[in-house]
Amino acid sequence: MAEILKAHGSRNDIFIAQMTPGDFGSDADLRDFVRALCDRSGPLGSDGIYFYDAGPVVPRAWFFNPDGSSAEFCGNGMRGLGRVVLEQRDAERAEIQSGSTRYTVSRGGTSPEGVRQIRLEHPRVDFTDIEVRISELDPSLTFTALTVPNPHLIAVVDKYVESGLVGMGETLARRHGPNLSVLLPVAETEIFVRTFERGAGLTPSCGSGMAAARAVYSRLGHAAQEQPVIIHNAGGAAQVSLRDWRPVLQGNATLVYRADVDPRAPLPAVVEVEVFDAEAVAYSLFEETNVRWLTAHGIETHLPDISQ
Repeated sequence: MAEILKAHGSRNDIFIAQMTPGDFGSDADLRDFVRALCDRSGPLGSDGIYFYDAGPVVPRAWFFNPDGSSAEFCGNGMRGLGRVVLEQRDAERAEIQSGSTRYTVSRGGTSPEGVRQIRLEHPRVDFTDIEVRISELDPSLTFTALTVPNPHLIAVVDKYVESGLVGMGETLARRHGPNLSVLLPVAETEIFVRTFERGAGLTPSCGSGMAAARAVYSRLGHAAQEQPVIIHNAGGAAQVSLRDWRPVLQGNATLVYRADVDPRAPLPAVVEVEVFDAEAVAYSLFEETNVRWLTAHGIETHLPDISQ
């Protein structure tokens, strides 16, 4: 049996498992397990899973989307994984390698509601294209392309229309294109960002999407790099600043539940879990402020149920 933890960052829920891809008999077995575990119509469900090896001085991690495809890393998932590693090592700061890059995670304190925060330092962003137009998406929008290191397209909009983002995201997905985010400026230091992710679709939030959007925001002449900007999303809010084009993202890393599953056998119809009720209550209080903010600015979103 293997212990599976579910954590979320701004309700982008990610499983964390102390296993490696090599623990599976084949690549097909690995991807079948990921799809079954993340399937929201099954007993569990999530936006992806981080496998990790805690043994090395710098733990090694591998991220998989719910469709079984792999990704360089997951920003919200890395905060959850970072919290787990920091607590295992009783440390204030640690490095974790995901894909080809090392990320620094550190404790970010606890909110007045009791929500645990983790700080994630990204590598320097790479602006691959500036101000490009893509006619098959929306010819009225200008997109900025960059990697963080996940590839992203960012478009600044004057109104958030969820169906429009989904339509553009599905078009890119058919082309195996990058993640797509829309950025709605509200104030100099407060913006709304939502992302359609490769291999996952429309999620409550996307850590790398927030980091990418924050970099574009400064690149287009808005907030100075060192200025902390609050980034609201459908599932919550986080804070991002830049240091020489290196995004520093601080946000919640909330534990949802733990479950024991057998990765070598089909998931049973019902999986018993231990639920972290106190953390759910604390985050609900924390989230109320963001919900009021979204409502006040006429931003309508849809969220999946992450309690299962």
